[in-house]
Amino acid sequence: MVSELIDKIKEAEENAKAKIKESQSDSDRVIREAREKAEAIIEEAKKQAAESKKLFMKSGEEEAAKLLEQLKEFNNVEREKIRKMAASNRANAASFITGRIIG
Repeated sequence: MVSELIDKIKEAEENAKAKIKESQSDSDRVIREAREKAEAIIEEAKKQAAESKKLFMKSGEEEAAKLLEQLKEFNNVEREKIRKMAASNRANAASFITGRIIG
């Protein structure tokens, strides 16, 4: 009878060790899967961030190009105004100088 109890205790200990080993194995698997999922999420986030960066940069470059074109057009208009003023002032300056010399 004592020997049967000892055998049952040993069997229970072996079952407990097996369950502990199985639990540890399951725990390791769950941790590994969680790490893999976390790495996949991080990689996807990096890809999305890179894509967002590209779109943002492209949008910024397009906006800068539009502003540059507007600035060029404004400068062309202002430069033409200055040329016209200079041309009209040239005639006035010539008349003034001629009048001073002759006059």
